[in-house]
Amino acid sequence: MFVKSDIRKITIAFEKAFYHEVYLALGKAGLIHLARFQERDSSMDAGIQKEEALTREIISASTYALNALQLEPDETGESVNLVHTARDEAFVSGLKRKLERALRLQTKIRETGENLARDIRYAEALEKMGIDAAILKKAKILRTVFGTVENADFVVPSSEEFIITKTDHFAFGMALPAFADEMLRLLKEKGFADKSDEVRQVSAEILKKRDNTLRRRSEALDAYIFRLKEEKGQALKKINSQYRTYEELLKAMHMSVFSSRVMFITGWMEARERTNLIEIMRTVCGGKFVVNEQKDANAPVRLRNMRLFKPFELLVKTMGMPSNSELDPTPLTAITYVMMFGLMFGDLGQGLVLMAGGLLLRRFGQKKIREDLEQAGGILLACGGSAAVCGLLYGSFFSNEHLLPALWFHPTEHIMKLFFITIMMGVVFIIIGFCLNIINSFLNSDYPEALLEKRGLAILILYATIVVLVLNYQRTGQAPALWTVGIFIFLPLILFSLRGVLGSVFFQKTKPHSISEHIIETVMDIVEIALGLFANTISFIRVGAFALSHAGLSIVTYTLAGMADPSLKSAGAVIIIVVGNIFIIGFEGLICGIQSMRLEYYEFFSKFFKGDGVVFRPFTLKAY
Repeated sequence: MFVKSDIRKITIAFEKAFYHEVYLALGKAGLIHLARFQERDSSMDAGIQKEEALTREIISASTYALNALQLEPDETGESVNLVHTARDEAFVSGLKRKLERALRLQTKIRETGENLARDIRYAEALEKMGIDAAILKKAKILRTVFGTVENADFVVPSSEEFIITKTDHFAFGMALPAFADEMLRLLKEKGFADKSDEVRQVSAEILKKRDNTLRRRSEALDAYIFRLKEEKGQALKKINSQYRTYEELLKAMHMSVFSSRVMFITGWMEARERTNLIEIMRTVCGGKFVVNEQKDANAPVRLRNMRLFKPFELLVKTMGMPSNSELDPTPLTAITYVMMFGLMFGDLGQGLVLMAGGLLLRRFGQKKIREDLEQAGGILLACGGSAAVCGLLYGSFFSNEHLLPALWFHPTEHIMKLFFITIMMGVVFIIIGFCLNIINSFLNSDYPEALLEKRGLAILILYATIVVLVLNYQRTGQAPALWTVGIFIFLPLILFSLRGVLGSVFFQKTKPHSISEHIIETVMDIVEIALGLFANTISFIRVGAFALSHAGLSIVTYTLAGMADPSLKSAGAVIIIVVGNIFIIGFEGLICGIQSMRLEYYEFFSKFFKGDGVVFRPFTLKAY
């Protein structure tokens, strides 16, 4: 609890001949967070960059071919011990060229087929109307038109000035030039679109023969592409998988240092994985390797929490990763967040619904292999359980406060008690935040911060004393004794005000520039601390306010249901109750979650959390 994994800095030296096998084994095991050597010669990257460029070409060409052949990439993680770059590049580039030609021809055949299908429709329509297509081109005295009409049911008007005939959605018109405009006006009223220029002077029979020939060519081309898929598909998938893995290896090699014979890898690893690393290196390199291990204060961080608290790492990581110089706040985050949410959203039935949602989200997250989704489900599960427990304390079940007796009290009946409890809860959280900052400062040997600064012991004593004295005055009505005020209020204030002098005398801390500057800075700091702590403390009243808001929405739900049916037994009343509860679960649940997070981050984390650590991300090959 409150601890992190023991991450050590390691350096591995081995024969360069084994670099493919070593990186593959390390990538498969996922043990090491790789680091770049500080004094690394950039000329080492020249050869790698050349190979990377060729590797990307092979990946690009093979991906194109896989898409063209409608094949899914292979994700099994093929070994890349025996890559033959030149041979594989020739294979995939040759296959890509064949497929490009085939796809271009396929596109051309498809476009030609679409044009032929249109020509056949036009030819068949003209034949049905008994019209020779040649008349559309050869007629000189008469004006002829052919095209489509939107309304296929219009009645052809009889006229001595022009002739119109139609079949289905096609129409043909013929008129002397003097009457052509009248004919066209009539046709356009029916949604006529002129297709005369698109008509070919070929019979439908000939066009159909051409279409059959085109279909046979298309089928032959499809067979050719299918044959390529059957003959080259597996090899293509293997090459694509190999070179995607190989690309990851090349990226990792940019961090290493090597000569003609020896390669060095550096990074960080969990101390408990040393035995596994030695076994991997021994399997790959025999005895031709050296592993050096040492502690590193700047090592990446991997949180290590029990299963109950692990989902709440998501809330901590949202603010930042705790560094090696500070405690992991995840356990306290879990307890405080769940407690605040439960007090805001106290309802037994609705809490059980949230728990069910959390269980489904965890299972869905595991199915989709999404860690964040699984952690969110764990948080929802815990918050739902807290809400259910507080629902028992409040006597609330699906917004009804009359079915269950309250084991504690109803929020709407004891408003001031609710506010007092939530403010006292905030006081406890703030004091815990101060204590964590003091512990972190002692762990870092930063004694002025731990004892004298804004979040140190002096201000903690001052804050706790004021809270105790206020509570005692409220309970007894007696003013505090002068010695209490002097020791626990004025003395911490004096120590805080003299922090610059005391820090320079006892802890070799830099002195203030001048007395006037120190006085002004101290006065401003005291005002800021007083206002900040007061605002932080009062801010926790929102926990009680949202508990009342939740109860208010419940009252509104049953009031509306009672207006529909005082007995609450009709279908309308039941629907209102169900819809109201769904709204409360969705809307109020979201608001309570956001407000709990806001209090967590701004009132609690602000007292101790820096979050400047680096997440431990081991080198892992995507294919594995």
